[in-house]
Amino acid sequence: MISLHSLQKHSRYLLNLGSTFGSQAVTALTILVLTPLLVQRLGEGAYSTYGVLLNLILVVSVFDFGLNTGLVHRLIQEPAQRNNLLNAVFFFYFFILLLAAPIIYFLFSIGWVVSAEHQALLAILLAGLVVQNILSSFAEAIFQSINKVYLSKWIRIGRTLLEAGLLYVLSAEGSVSLLLTTSFIVNVFFILVLLRVAGRKLSFTFHWKFFKWKVLRSQLQYSFWYFQSMLATVITYNIQILLLQHYLSAAQLTVFLLVFRFFEVFRLGLTNFTAVLFPSISAMQAQQNWKGLREQFRTVFTRVLGLSLITFGLLGWKGDAIFSWWSHYHSAESIAVFRVYTLYVFLLILDHVSVVFLSALKYNRTPSMVSTFQSTASLLLTGFLFTQWGLPGAVWASLLAFATTSLIFNPAYLLYRLRKETGSLLN
Repeated sequence: MISLHSLQKHSRYLLNLGSTFGSQAVTALTILVLTPLLVQRLGEGAYSTYGVLLNLILVVSVFDFGLNTGLVHRLIQEPAQRNNLLNAVFFFYFFILLLAAPIIYFLFSIGWVVSAEHQALLAILLAGLVVQNILSSFAEAIFQSINKVYLSKWIRIGRTLLEAGLLYVLSAEGSVSLLLTTSFIVNVFFILVLLRVAGRKLSFTFHWKFFKWKVLRSQLQYSFWYFQSMLATVITYNIQILLLQHYLSAAQLTVFLLVFRFFEVFRLGLTNFTAVLFPSISAMQAQQNWKGLREQFRTVFTRVLGLSLITFGLLGWKGDAIFSWWSHYHSAESIAVFRVYTLYVFLLILDHVSVVFLSALKYNRTPSMVSTFQSTASLLLTGFLFTQWGLPGAVWASLLAFATTSLIFNPAYLLYRLRKETGSLLN
């Protein structure tokens, strides 16, 4: 007979999963509708700049030092430390705000990031967006820790629709700075609502008197390998785009960004099954339910594999035609990039199952070192294969580095650790 607790747990998972899918569906729809319109309204030059700057936000956002991911784990396993942990992390992010603007301006001044618009203004806007990105993850970490992801996703749906509508209207002005300012203003309200609702669901208070350097140092140490893993991911995805802007024409960079955005829809959608399991995986670890974790990993991996095979089978059949119709780009180069990226994202989605389990169980030290090696190899291969095969070579560089390292190591290492824990429990 199924217990009431099991039914509640299952219904919460379905609620979190459904709301996450709803949020991603809205995000996917806005990406698919808005992206080609922005290319038309801004032009290839401005759109490629806009895409590079959005990637720069993600690059600099990595300097939350993995605190938010580590926060979810500790809030679940150390609830007595909740107020101290939240205040230590929250006020640390204001320090990040003070550092982000001069760092970004420095990247502009040395030519690592190229933009024709006013660089000082862009640096301030981007710094604000970086901290907003980090703070939204901070607020969503609170919802994850109490297994109420669905609340943050509903709020995010409203934010996505509002931002998309404003970006569409204001893109007619052709100003990248105006689009970034719009996102900044929308995010102010988004974060305030997130924190207000989170405060109603979990008791905590933000005040300087609760900030403790000792707690911050502890959280930084605790989160270091989460940070290392995030840094490796950013190098692989986002820094590659910053690198390619120095080698590609505006048209080529636009094609690359369009392919990237197109596949984000599928990557985010198909990783939702695992991402929403983070709190329950951590809770099962606290209960020493290692056998249950092994079974859950196999079940989730099988489901993700099945869905991915269907999705990417269809993309392999008609995907390039759909992409050409959607993007209005149809050349031998754009189709070649699309086809390589199809295989790459398929493998990334399969690997994501292992990544979430490793992160939730805090078995991420060795995988993060492997991932760092992979990302470094990917950048080196990008420079070499781009000169050999052009734009598709940049994607092949990421795919080959990933397929020979993390794709093999992550699931093998996870199963090794779970078998080891199951054996020690029996002994």
